[in-house]
Amino acid sequence: MENQEFNRTLTLKSSIYLGLSSMIGAGLFNNIAPTSKISSYGSLIGLLIASSLAFANASSSAQLSSLFPRTGGTYLYAKEVLGRPYHIIAGAVFIIGKTISCIAIALTVGNYLSPVYGRELGVVLCLLIFLLSFSGINKTAEIAKWFVWILFGLLMFYSFSIISTSGVNYAIPVFNDISFDSILLSASIWFFAFTGYSRLATFGEEIKNPKEIIPTAIFTGLGITVFLYLIITWLTLSIVSPEIIMNSSTPLLVAMDVSRFSEFTFLVIFASSIAMVSVFLALMPGISRIYVALSRDKILPQGFSKIHKKFNSAYFSEAFVLISVIIGIYSFDVVGSIKLSSFFILIYYTITNLCVIKLDKENRLYSVGIAYYGFTLCLVLAVTLVIF
Repeated sequence: MENQEFNRTLTLKSSIYLGLSSMIGAGLFNNIAPTSKISSYGSLIGLLIASSLAFANASSSAQLSSLFPRTGGTYLYAKEVLGRPYHIIAGAVFIIGKTISCIAIALTVGNYLSPVYGRELGVVLCLLIFLLSFSGINKTAEIAKWFVWILFGLLMFYSFSIISTSGVNYAIPVFNDISFDSILLSASIWFFAFTGYSRLATFGEEIKNPKEIIPTAIFTGLGITVFLYLIITWLTLSIVSPEIIMNSSTPLLVAMDVSRFSEFTFLVIFASSIAMVSVFLALMPGISRIYVALSRDKILPQGFSKIHKKFNSAYFSEAFVLISVIIGIYSFDVVGSIKLSSFFILIYYTITNLCVIKLDKENRLYSVGIAYYGFTLCLVLAVTLVIF
């Protein structure tokens, strides 16, 4: 029933779809509201800063995953490059941060489907994803592909509905009523939206030819995601002012309600559901891979490293993740979850960048200055979340 290691089954295409499914929707259907409350139209500046940090972190993840193409992500890289206690800290903050991400996403999709029974619907979503992930990452990647294309189509319709609405002001005052601290806090929250690209690093042991596929898949998925986020955020703020959506738990729904094709608002609800399920597809299994790595190093009990022989899934660890998320759904709210998750993941990527800084020059693919930028900005944004 069990294997000691995962089989390498993921191709370049399936890896790109997994990366896209992990990012599109993670913050798009929620983050516009809290960031608009913090920095008004300056939310777009925060988004640009978070995007630049995501590319810096992605370059570090890509380099390290090429050198160490095994399960574990930054936990593995820190173990190989930095040693104790960095790798244990990396594993702990990843598990905590990503588990809270699952909670935030489950609550967001629940709010879009039903403000009254949002938590219960979030639990149902978690159960469905667990059953799917148990059947293996290949099936997950195949479903992710279709979800990504459906989501692209729905977001294109959303964009067309706004663009074809009369009286929309596209020249939004991005630099009005902003401050340095508000932009940094906005960027910290937006950062939550881009953390999904690292999912491929945690699946390093399951990807064919990881040294070539992982960097290509990471940058392709991240580039598409950043472009999409900028367009959707700009259009949303063009048709609805920050004052209107800042306290909404469903900002895209509010924008669609005042657009030309408002009678199709239900499509935004459908899109949010697809987006969140899509993010979940690789997120929950991704957390389980860190449990596997910790178990292999005797930090956690041996049971966490069990891999199903037929389905190639870390079923024991995935069940533990499921239970943790369900408990969290009844313990947190959406915005609080996003802030807390962002803090832990920023610490995680601080360690990722530090690993690249400590690499020998001949092992780096890109300038070490990029890693220094990622390291510094991760620390700055993490401190911002604590202070503000």
